[in-house]
This record gives sequence, structure tokens and C-alpha cells, in this order.
Amino acid sequence: MTQLVLVLEDEAVVAMDIAAEIKDAGWRVLGPAGTLERAGELLEVERPAAAILDVNLGGKRSIDLARQLRDDGVAILFLTGYAPGVIPDELSECPILPKPIDLDALVRQLAELAPRD
Repeated sequence: MTQLVLVLEDEAVVAMDIAAEIKDAGWRVLGPAGTLERAGELLEVERPAAAILDVNLGGKRSIDLARQLRDDGVAILFLTGYAPGVIPDELSECPILPKPIDLDALVRQLAELAPRD
């Protein structure tokens, strides 16, 4: 079965672009979710192999969710317009892609984290 990837991004157009790109590249998409609350609802139903997480969601951070997902064995890919220092040391092994997003780079990075079946 094709790997499932959670997309958490609060900019709707960016989220739709990411979802379309990774779907076209061979993954299944969970979401996209625009809020932590919506991501939580989606995660109650399905468990992804990987998660693409915007760090800052309208003033809320996705760091706690990233910790939970990582502890559950989910691969994490962060997206941020901020300096990499916003990611705590305990999550420093998680790749970070800067915004604006290079969709080709995102697909390459995701392929390393959650190879398509």
C-alpha cells in the first residue's frame, strides 16, 4: 500500500500545492490540515508514515505534535519561513525546508523519509 503523508500547513494555497505534488509523486495524502486541531482529528482516524509540518500555524507551533508523531515512529519534515533555530535540539534530526517551498526538493526529501511502496 502507498505510504500515507500528513500535510499540516495553514496557508491554503501552499497546502493544496504540496498535497497535489506529493499525490502526483505517488504518496497518499492525509489532509491537508490547516490547524493543529484538524490534524489531531485526522490522526485519530489514520496513522501516517510521514508528516510535513509547518512550524508556525497562525501563532501556534507544531513542535509538540512533531514530538508525539516522532515518538510514534512517524518521520517528520518541517517547513518554515524562520531560522532553523526554531526547532528544538531534540528534533534536530528532522529535515527542515525553508519557505517559499521548493516542491521538487520537498518530494526528494520525502522520498528519503518515507519511500513510496
